[in-house]
Amino acid sequence: MKRSLGALMGALVAAVALTPLGADPVLAAATAPVPSQGSATQLDVGNWNVEWLGSPDFGPTNEALQQENVHDVMAGADMDVWGLSEVVSTTAFDNLVSGMPGYTGVVANDPIVTNGAQYYSDFSNTEQKVALVWRSSMATLVGAKVILTDQNTNFAGRPPVEFTLRGTFDGVTKDLVFIVMHAKAGSTTDAWNLRNPASQALKSYLDTTYPTQDVFVIGDWNDDVDTSITTGKASPYANFVNDSARYTFPTRALSLSGVASTTGYPDFIDHQLNTNEVQAKYVAGSAQAFHPESYVASYSTTTTDHYPVLARYSFTLGGGSGGSGGTPANVIINEVLANEPGSNTAGEGVEIVNTGGTAIDISGWTLSDTTAVRHTFASGTTLQPGKAITVMGAASAVPSGIVAVPASSGGLNLANGGDQVIVKNTTGTTVQSMSYTSALASSDGVSVNRSPDGSGTGTWVKHNTISSLARSLGQRADGTTY
Repeated sequence: MKRSLGALMGALVAAVALTPLGADPVLAAATAPVPSQGSATQLDVGNWNVEWLGSPDFGPTNEALQQENVHDVMAGADMDVWGLSEVVSTTAFDNLVSGMPGYTGVVANDPIVTNGAQYYSDFSNTEQKVALVWRSSMATLVGAKVILTDQNTNFAGRPPVEFTLRGTFDGVTKDLVFIVMHAKAGSTTDAWNLRNPASQALKSYLDTTYPTQDVFVIGDWNDDVDTSITTGKASPYANFVNDSARYTFPTRALSLSGVASTTGYPDFIDHQLNTNEVQAKYVAGSAQAFHPESYVASYSTTTTDHYPVLARYSFTLGGGSGGSGGTPANVIINEVLANEPGSNTAGEGVEIVNTGGTAIDISGWTLSDTTAVRHTFASGTTLQPGKAITVMGAASAVPSGIVAVPASSGGLNLANGGDQVIVKNTTGTTVQSMSYTSALASSDGVSVNRSPDGSGTGTWVKHNTISSLARSLGQRADGTTY
């Protein structure tokens, strides 16, 4: 079991706190504790349509009871990652996550989601949103964005949201990408005619953007993958099924066996799709539609009309968030601000990050451009795993709230016309270097950043192409703290 006795007691206390005043205590409680479906050391992934969660006008009528039941299932099932759909109220979502000690969650319209507020809102308590919830000791969020926005109509106004989590998996620091989707609903031909091009666009995006990465696409696909719920139509997701060298639905076996993922229809419409890199880690036979009816009274009317879909992957979890777990230190240059805001060169900055799992002493290391050494790290400078240190042009520009130091030479002198940044250790060996062009440094106040953020092999792009922020020295690209 992953959860300690204290955590279990905390969940029970939270469940009591969520019971609505004046509610029937028998009806308000689960009929039995939801048993753990998770493993101690492997990655457990769930996706669940929580049917208008927090909406006073749609879905289950007792909002407090629904939220309590959703909490009981999620906390009890003990997954490491949950992809949710049909989250309506952000307040209900925040209450859900705060009642699950050890978990973090982000809903689609959160400010840290790039383009989130543009495509998702709380308008009139009717906007169905997707969300991701994950065990915070396992990984940290390094990026979140709405994707396929040109397919907004085909996705019924709720385009997928992509979340990148970084943690220690199989003993190394690695990014796992989770795309949470909620496709157009309905069995009509018109509905199929939206799902089909949306599927084509999704596959094209994955083919191009993540040809060799670990990617999960989870959520409510609103159609089956053996044959469509639309009479006479092939599955709109046949393009993925037919590319078996690259993609696999581990949930397809459930479809072929006649298992349903909803309480009222015979089809399986809530799926997990894996790139082949992820599928290699899938624990055969682990995919299931979990039935909470034995633990939650009147489940289909009090909670949701969908079953949680669960699967397990043999990624060995080790050490917690931010790359901990004893793996070697790995220092990278992650962000360079050459074209400072305004004309004060004190605002120039270089961010370096330790993406490994071990602290490293960088005393005496140097940071240079093509001309000279611009900074020497002071004695006693240690860079902790998963943390960053930023060198600024001068002390006057060192911001509060981040780990930063002024350049020991009095300036960084980074050229807007293109330059090189080099980090060397005490033996003079280059630890890492990067070069940027004038095109990347052409915008006032916009830095050059790794894409994906924090990836030692990521490409260099303008910061505002991966985040709503122009720069984030000392912070992750989405503005969250290291």
